[in-house]
Amino acid sequence: SEVQFRPYRTDDFITRLYYETPRLTVLNQTWVLKARVNDSERNPNLSCKRTLSFQLILKSKINSPMECSFLLLEGPYDDVKIHPVIYHFVFSNENNETDYMALPILDSVECNKLLAAKNINLRLFLFQIQK
Repeated sequence: SEVQFRPYRTDDFITRLYYETPRLTVLNQTWVLKARVNDSERNPNLSCKRTLSFQLILKSKINSPMECSFLLLEGPYDDVKIHPVIYHFVFSNENNETDYMALPILDSVECNKLLAAKNINLRLFLFQIQK
């Protein structure tokens, strides 16, 4: 599924930039991806080393735990270099969001390319593991 992260800002006194996708349907479930810059450090604008981390959130209610593998890769028409890393997580109604995981971008230059764009376009691959 192709996903598009859109930029948002928090309402805090010192606003923080974060990204979120619209809801998407994969495996007959509703999902959202969130991303943050430099793990929401206080002043990421003062850092020359930039990173993005993301979180996958299950919005649907499920009857039984759902074990999944997922990865993010560059989207269409993007030339950002991402090392494919496969993540695993067991989703349930009580545990419906992953921890923030580093988006495996090659370096800060590649991260800055993503942040310079209005929206970040990536591809999400999500697989359910059958037992």
